Amino acid sequence: MPEANPATPARTPLRTALFLAALFAAIKFLVHLASSLWGVHLGYGFFRDELYFLVCGRHLDWGYVDQPPLVAVQARLAELLFGLSPTGIRILSFAAGGVTVGLTGLIAWQLGGRRTAQVLAMTAVLAAPVFLGTANYLSMNSFEPALWMGALLVVLRLADGGAGPRAWLLFGLLAGLSIENKHSTVFFLAALLAGLLISPQRRILWSKYCAAGIALLLLLALPNILWQWAHHFPTYEMLSNVAHSDKNIKLPPLAFLFQQTNMLLIVSAPLWIGGLACLLFTRNSRPWRFVAYTYLVFLAMMMAMHAKDYYVAPIYPVLFAAGAVALCELTRRSWPPIVYTVILGYLLFRVTAPIMLTILPPDKYTAFAARFGANRVKTEKFSGPLPQYLSDRFGWPEMVEGFAARYNALPPDERAHTAIFCHNYGEASAVNVLGPKYGLPTVISGHQNYFYWGWNGYTGDSVLTLGNHREDYLNDYEEVVDLGPFDAPWIMDFEHHHYFWLRHRKRPYAADWPEFKFWY
Repeated sequence: MPEANPATPARTPLRTALFLAALFAAIKFLVHLASSLWGVHLGYGFFRDELYFLVCGRHLDWGYVDQPPLVAVQARLAELLFGLSPTGIRILSFAAGGVTVGLTGLIAWQLGGRRTAQVLAMTAVLAAPVFLGTANYLSMNSFEPALWMGALLVVLRLADGGAGPRAWLLFGLLAGLSIENKHSTVFFLAALLAGLLISPQRRILWSKYCAAGIALLLLLALPNILWQWAHHFPTYEMLSNVAHSDKNIKLPPLAFLFQQTNMLLIVSAPLWIGGLACLLFTRNSRPWRFVAYTYLVFLAMMMAMHAKDYYVAPIYPVLFAAGAVALCELTRRSWPPIVYTVILGYLLFRVTAPIMLTILPPDKYTAFAARFGANRVKTEKFSGPLPQYLSDRFGWPEMVEGFAARYNALPPDERAHTAIFCHNYGEASAVNVLGPKYGLPTVISGHQNYFYWGWNGYTGDSVLTLGNHREDYLNDYEEVVDLGPFDAPWIMDFEHHHYFWLRHRKRPYAADWPEFKFWY
């Protein structure tokens, strides 16, 4: 039988824990909702990836070059339910962020924590910059920690006997959906399996319901696996291209570890590090020791693969929960965790929210964030006047208006067969989402999944595009006309371009389309 948890008698009633979880989930949701509404007022618009996900949602499939299908489904549902606005398409992501916070409180309860521990753990997740950032826009990263923590809570209850073996079916459901949300879940599940196998709780694996849960997991993941197989595993090809390029900044081990503390808020580091130590070494935590092993294996995997630092982020809520429980048990007084909670709450509203959310106007943001070193550490080589998660919300309407002015200025006979070609999915998706009101045609591109969507019958005889130098097009087109620059405040540095009118392509798109594939 699974080992009983000695801390169980200290738990508050489940009803109280659920109430606290719901309260903090609502706070998280409202913080993001208010930030987004205010940010739109300040000029923060659609984020680059959001535009792409919206287009993917209009081309629903079982997979895409750079992601599984769930984020496209999320985008489509959000657009249908809440309309085409930056805040509207983010509602489900805000809710997922709230679920992550609420699950943190429930995990603290599961580990034996009383109300002060639950509140401290949830406040730590609320204040963590990485969770503020990833839940603040439509993304895969908003759902990832919610699904991971939901699956992990099930295993925690299985490990200490709080749930019967049928709970494996719920685990399979959550884990399968998580794989359809983001492929990095596979590495988390591998680390979880390793953690269980090297801990005494390996016994919970030997169950027909565990096998059934894994079967359900695989069944849910199967459509994307089949899509990948039918398309010759494009996601692997894209990831290999990125790994063999200079796109991502590869941090050495010490810098990677430092970034873990930085993205979670340095002040909260004692909490999650203490939670890890507690899970590793204390007797009361023995039923859940596999969680510490899971984290260490997963961290080692991400470091070995030179992953982006925030790829580890979804696993931290359980460490915050364990640390909060440990602190409350260690002090045996209510005031230390209360003081810690107040400090984290103060930092949330004074530091991390203004840096990570769309609260400050851009000009004031730069001055404020410079005091805390924001935008100093990057995960990609690209730079901008603001951190990428903010700069990439500017310039899209101006860019589309520039295309519209030039497209509508063409003679009608030219306009009828003129394509708009964009070199990256951000530009292409901005025109496809924002361009219809100007009468712009569907954009074509070779970037990511746009390559599969093809050239829409265009020959290349007349093309509008954004680029850097006229000379870049002279080998393929008989005539290249510079139609002037595109510029807008606060955009990413690489988005300062010129509009070009390309005429009389020497070989039609149909003949050369494989050369346009750009998976990066």
